[in-house]
Amino acid sequence: MRALIIGAGRIGMHLIRYLSSSDDNRLTVIEKKQERCKEASTNSDATILNADGSKPDVLKLAEASQADIVIVTTDDDRVNLAATRQAKKEFGVPRIIAVANSPKNKERLREAGADMVICPAELALKDLENMLERDRAVTLMYRSELDLRVAETVIPLNATLIGKKIHEIQMPEKCRVALVCRDSSYVFPEPELELKSGDKVLLLGDAPSVARTVELLRSSETA
Repeated sequence: MRALIIGAGRIGMHLIRYLSSSDDNRLTVIEKKQERCKEASTNSDATILNADGSKPDVLKLAEASQADIVIVTTDDDRVNLAATRQAKKEFGVPRIIAVANSPKNKERLREAGADMVICPAELALKDLENMLERDRAVTLMYRSELDLRVAETVIPLNATLIGKKIHEIQMPEKCRVALVCRDSSYVFPEPELELKSGDKVLLLGDAPSVARTVELLRSSETA
């Protein structure tokens, strides 16, 4: 596989080491900072270009038109947008993965031609949310552009809704119970299904509605 990485920062360097570990990959790296180029050269068997990867002449020198994949990982979203747009529209790269340093630029990168966009800030927030809410709910997926959250929560022993049927629970309109895991198995929730303590409930909907439903499912009688 012919791979081109634009940006040899923390993410880029990890990918450089990973991709260069296989003899089947032919790797080229473009990086503006000279010290990062030296590090990439030391840690990989790759062609290193000390240049601006958003410039068409640099991408041409890197033979972007021959690349099977371009991975854009600089810490400047303006560069990532320009490099993605050039790689897709001018050089016809079949697959582009781009990093969005700011969540607000995810859609812009898709529009520029990225086939996949990764936002480290969102991933970090998801991990933090899971850590803070691990006793209440675990977020399995979050798509900010759709405001879609998939989360799992466990019905506690003293939940007020134990014994109630799903259709009797007044959940927010934009949240649904997608699956209930019980006794090492799972069931697709029918309206007549009664929830039991220990049930793992998979919820999907917009983020605020899922959060409210988690509170509802885990609410208990207070003395």
